[in-house]
Amino acid sequence: MRALLVSNLFPPDIGGPATYVSRLADDLYRRGHAVQLVVCTEDPSAGEKYPFPVHRVSRKIFMPLRLLMVLWWVLWYSRNVDVVYVNGLELPGVLGSKLMRKPAALKVVGDFAWEYAVRHSWTNEGIDEFQTKRFSRKVELVRRIEHWYAQNVARVITPSFYLKGIVTGWGVPPQRVSVVYNALVKRFDGSISREEACKSVGLSGTLVLTVARLYKWKNIDVLISLVPDLPPESKLVIVGGGPEEAHLKGLAAELGVADRVVFVGSVPQAQVALYLRAADVFVLNTRYEGLSHTILECMDTGLPVVATAVGGNMELIEDGFNGFLVQVDDRKQIISAVRKVLYDQNVRESFIVRSKEKVKDASWDKLVDTTVGILEQVARGAAE
Repeated sequence: MRALLVSNLFPPDIGGPATYVSRLADDLYRRGHAVQLVVCTEDPSAGEKYPFPVHRVSRKIFMPLRLLMVLWWVLWYSRNVDVVYVNGLELPGVLGSKLMRKPAALKVVGDFAWEYAVRHSWTNEGIDEFQTKRFSRKVELVRRIEHWYAQNVARVITPSFYLKGIVTGWGVPPQRVSVVYNALVKRFDGSISREEACKSVGLSGTLVLTVARLYKWKNIDVLISLVPDLPPESKLVIVGGGPEEAHLKGLAAELGVADRVVFVGSVPQAQVALYLRAADVFVLNTRYEGLSHTILECMDTGLPVVATAVGGNMELIEDGFNGFLVQVDDRKQIISAVRKVLYDQNVRESFIVRSKEKVKDASWDKLVDTTVGILEQVARGAAE
């Protein structure tokens, strides 16, 4: 199979999508498939070399021009491929595949129209409410574009059944949407102790951790406001960067808790693993989640999770069995859950054991097998 992968994130970018695309491309190549990539990165001159073509377009280029450049390279590389697999850069990726009459698969990890509207303060609605309401012409235009590219691929891949429901609501037939759960790229091997991890990241005491891109819908401002209610010896550790960072730092200073809130910023995946090992509890107060790579990693590492009862979180966490599910921004629930994890050893240990059992089959090789099967099916469908 000859495959072209298109992605808006790629190493040295950090995070689940960048890791997913680079690792999948590596494994496709090792399995004997011909692989090419068109990706956007902050610095096209940075990053490691690969044994297959990777064409990098700078994200610093003015967006309309950047998308046109991506479209051009998708057209160029699509000439000699059997399938195009789009992971971000959806409009030029799908449009390019259609213009070249190449079958395409699309991975959907969220509702881009909703995220775009929230980032631009065009709506304050939650993602579920967003699906059924009409908004301004700007929002509706972005939504129509999103629905168009989802409807014009042979297969959509989602990481959760929750997101499959969202996509079918866009008019995509259910039989064209495949759920492939996220997997653990690297399993926790137990070779480093919590004490060693704390020393490595330079932290001590009780650590309440959240790992997220700092967007509005992650609701990290509420976690910062809860710091005075956390155990006095504890710190809130925030790993990740994003557009809300300056606001959140200002809030911590305004509330007088800056000395108890640690802003780590964006760090490589290997460094994130150290924070997971060092922490005592992981908290995710998000309004939306497709299927969190970080929660999977917490479960594998043995870090108890407190997460909101939204989206794919409910497909990983069973409330009171292998973690706690809370309502978004419910301060009493969040604090109560965190305290139970910290102070009830039976609860903590049972969550750790049950979480490890839950993710024992979250195999990267299984993900690759399933994804390759889907891409081969899409490629054959065009030939048949």
